[in-house]
Amino acid sequence: MYQKYRAEWAKAQREDYLPKHPLHVDIELSDICNLRCRMCIHGSNKVNKGSGFMDEKLAMKLIDECANMGVYSIKFNWRGEVTLNDFLPKAIDYAKKKGILEVQINTNGLPWQDDILVKCAESGIDRIIFSIDGFSKETYESLRLGGDYGQLIGNVHTLLKWKKENRVSKPLIRVQMVRTKNNIHEELDYIKYWQGRVDDIRISDVMDRGQGDGMRIEDQEKTGRKRCPQPFQRLVVGRDGRVSPCCVDWYQEYIVGCAKADSLANIWNSDRMNHIRHIQNKCLHGEVSICRRCFVKESYVWKKCA
Repeated sequence: MYQKYRAEWAKAQREDYLPKHPLHVDIELSDICNLRCRMCIHGSNKVNKGSGFMDEKLAMKLIDECANMGVYSIKFNWRGEVTLNDFLPKAIDYAKKKGILEVQINTNGLPWQDDILVKCAESGIDRIIFSIDGFSKETYESLRLGGDYGQLIGNVHTLLKWKKENRVSKPLIRVQMVRTKNNIHEELDYIKYWQGRVDDIRISDVMDRGQGDGMRIEDQEKTGRKRCPQPFQRLVVGRDGRVSPCCVDWYQEYIVGCAKADSLANIWNSDRMNHIRHIQNKCLHGEVSICRRCFVKESYVWKKCA
C-alpha cells in the first residue's frame, strides 16, 4: 500500500494527474507556537489573531472523512506547534485505528508536557520530524527564539531510548535543519552527529515566509517557474476549518472551502481547486497571489551560482 501511495504521489508531481481524492491531508490541530523563530510568521509577528486549537469534533470528522475517502497520509500540523495540544495522542490513536496508512507530525520538540512525544509513540504515530536548526546551543537559540537546545536534544534522545527499549521501528524519527547564513558552518557536524542515531536527516534551504531573503545562502538563483504539484496531492485544513490548496497559504488568502460546512471530497473537486490546478498546469503563477509569492522551492527552476 505504501508503494502505491508513493507511486501516486510521484505521478501527481510529474504529470497532469489528479487522484480521486487527496493523497495527503494536513490537519492543523494548533496554530499557536511557543517559539518565535526568525524564519517563521510567528517570529515576524504576522500571525492572525484568534489563534488556538482545532475543535476536537471537527478533527474527528476530518479523520473520518479521510479514512472513508482512502487518504493515505495525515499530518496533524501546519503553521503551529502541534504538541501544545493535549488532544494530539488521541487524534493519532483514532487515525491509526481508522486505517490511515501514515500519520505524522512536525515539531519543534519542546512541548509543554514532557511525556507527550512518548504518548504519541505509544498511540502509533508513524513519523516524528524534529526541526533542529543548528548543532550548537548558540546557533540554534539565535534562530529559534525561546528554544532550549539542551532540552530539545534530551527530548529526541528520550524518544530514541523509548524505541530501543520497546524494540520497535516506529515512529521513524527525522531531524531537519533549515540551511541559512547563520548555521551553514555547522551543517557537516550536524549530519555527522545524527547519522546512525535517527532514521532520516534533511537539510533544506530557507525560503521567504515574511522575514525576507536576508538569511538565504546565495549559492543558487531562480531562473523560472514550474508546475507545483501540491494542488494535485494534498489539502490543508486550518485550525478554524478553512481549507487551502497547499501549505504555502499561511495567511489563508486562497480558501477553497470550509470543512465545517462541506466535505473534503466536495472541496477536492471544487471549482476553486480546479482553477488553481489549471493555473499550475499552464504555469500562470502570476494570476494567483499565493502562487506568485510562493516560497516552495519545488515550484521554481534553479541553477547553481558560479
